[in-house]
Amino acid sequence: MRWFVVAMSLVSVPLAPASTLADTPCSGVTCSGHGSCNYEKEQPLCFCDEGYAAQGIECVRAMAPVRSSMVTGRHIARIAEREVGRNLMNVGRERATYPYALHRYVPQGGLWCSDFASWVYRSAGVPLSGGYEGGWLVANNNAMQRWFERKALWVDVESPEFRGFQPQPGDYVRVRTRTWGHSAIVTDVRGDTLHLVEGNAGNLVRATRYRNWRRHPKVGGFGIVTFPNARRLWRVTIPDQWLWDFRRR
Repeated sequence: MRWFVVAMSLVSVPLAPASTLADTPCSGVTCSGHGSCNYEKEQPLCFCDEGYAAQGIECVRAMAPVRSSMVTGRHIARIAEREVGRNLMNVGRERATYPYALHRYVPQGGLWCSDFASWVYRSAGVPLSGGYEGGWLVANNNAMQRWFERKALWVDVESPEFRGFQPQPGDYVRVRTRTWGHSAIVTDVRGDTLHLVEGNAGNLVRATRYRNWRRHPKVGGFGIVTFPNARRLWRVTIPDQWLWDFRRR
């Protein structure tokens, strides 16, 4: 769990080693030398190296969460969509496959969009790693991007491949904002309209959509979640229609 508060500046910075974050909530936080400190609002958070999980402001040895290779993007999207309209206290209140409600993992007053995305992936059987609760709870959108980057599964808005990339249901989206950034999950793509589910959007889980998403100023990039090996290959050689045919089989 990450139940601590450091009363300091409400300024956010990109994820970076603690040694470069002087005079911030990450000042002096080393994450045990096995991770990086980042923060939202006044709360320092650790994102840990592979083989470690965060506890408070330390990184400790941990087994990597087991991920299923059979999970579809539509399955992930359905889990996210079932929570639409709920506030933090009610997210996951009746789930049988992962019984604990999301609010058990979020400090009072905490931002929970990335917690929600992490919880959805854990519930679907494709947990992340390097975060809290044994690794699956990556509690910050900067750290979420880092997780996909180190798996070679991140497609940044500034990269050459972004123009031809086709997001799929279940993919992660980092949303750019004026403050700390935001996390969302793709539920559908219809033409140039991107359909998302976002946690902590007006204190609720909400279904949203971005028209003309390739040029939308809020879309910062995508994390590939399902069929990563096929989609890595597709990013180089496979036409979009071939990928859709592959996923429908």
